[in-house]
Amino acid sequence: RAPEETVLLAGGWGSGKTWWLVMEALRSAVQNPGLPGAIVSPTFALQRRTVMRAIVDLFPGATHWPTGQDNARQTLGPLVKSWSHQDRVLRLFNDSEILFGSAENPGSLEGASYAWACLDEPRLVRHEAWRILNSRVRDPRSKKLRRSVAGVPAMGWMHEEFNRELPGRRVIRASTSSNPHLPSGYIDHLNLSDRLARAYLHGEFVVLEGVVFWNYGDEAIVDVEVDPSLPSFGFMDFGGRKPYFGLVQERPGPGGSTMEVVVEEVVSADILEARHAREIASWLRGMGVVMLDCYCDPAGKARSAQTGLSSLSTYRDIWLDEGVLSGRMLSPRGPIERHIPNGVEATRARIQGHDGTRRLFVAKHLTETERTRRYPSGTVGIHGALMGYAYPRNRPTDNVPAKDGVFDHPADALRYYVVGRHGVMDAPDIAAMNPAQSTGMRYSGRGDLEDSDL
Repeated sequence: RAPEETVLLAGGWGSGKTWWLVMEALRSAVQNPGLPGAIVSPTFALQRRTVMRAIVDLFPGATHWPTGQDNARQTLGPLVKSWSHQDRVLRLFNDSEILFGSAENPGSLEGASYAWACLDEPRLVRHEAWRILNSRVRDPRSKKLRRSVAGVPAMGWMHEEFNRELPGRRVIRASTSSNPHLPSGYIDHLNLSDRLARAYLHGEFVVLEGVVFWNYGDEAIVDVEVDPSLPSFGFMDFGGRKPYFGLVQERPGPGGSTMEVVVEEVVSADILEARHAREIASWLRGMGVVMLDCYCDPAGKARSAQTGLSSLSTYRDIWLDEGVLSGRMLSPRGPIERHIPNGVEATRARIQGHDGTRRLFVAKHLTETERTRRYPSGTVGIHGALMGYAYPRNRPTDNVPAKDGVFDHPADALRYYVVGRHGVMDAPDIAAMNPAQSTGMRYSGRGDLEDSDL
């Protein structure tokens, strides 16, 4: 019922954002027969998991998304005339079209004119993509140039665009706890840090200021030593000036839980990569440790202009040759995994989730001044980084921590590990938790529909 041309449904996980977005798209398409509109997601992969799945759940008579030689009308029901996989265009019964786009390449949104548009999960989208999409909603034949946006609210450009009461815009909040259709225990499955739970559960804009890992403290420090018999993983941030390498081991925790503990680290400065890799290899051999995998910066795949080799391959080849790496060098893959706020929140949630559970710890000896004062000038270890990594001062709308060249190196390395092993923050699959849920609210169609039926 919101009359504004631009509406953000700021909702927690499981609050119904995607279903609302699909119904907004359907309503806009019905109001604009013969005209094109767009549904844009951060990536096509995310779009398949969320928007397209919701369409199958909501469209009358839909059974699955068309693949191969499938007839779109038979698989998606009588609302649909055709589906072009090549062009990613869904044509509806009234000849309106829905273009499915990805914000991963904002330039792909250029050049079109839409009667309406929907944007899913804007916190995972760059501001440039929103600006382009916003400017493309301009078809003069449109009955209403509606822009519908749905996602968990985040500081940054979302705050600038939607949280300052600009004219012609409306923000509607939706709380996870308000959705009666969620399966029992849904919220308990969410792995969130305490403060950010307000955003991910209640759709609030949460100001991020001060230290990034506010939940790191004495409770996250444990008195353990390296044990070569335990599963071991490396994590590192490349760079000749201040490279950082850390070692995580899995250990049995209380009550049968598993603890991940940063048990050792190498803090260096002004060192060539090959020499650094050999020093780490010698150090690991001395402890009798073999890494299962090592998690690192995706930028390390770039080749050096001088050597023609990438940082990643330099370390990998030396470590494999020295017998201290049995697995792979892994990096965050897509734009969602590389999105810094995502990785920061995933790391924060492993330090301590909103339910108080701690999964990630630091060995006590890495916090002792007697050791850390021997680190090169202008560097810190993981303890110092977790204590000092902060958001930019006087910029409360910025959700990306300050890159100061000191605290960011160990913090970035740890983020690569968390994202690489455990993924970014993601809500549990409702259908997997309650298989009946995906069809329990489906509208029952009655064959071919006319405009009046809608």
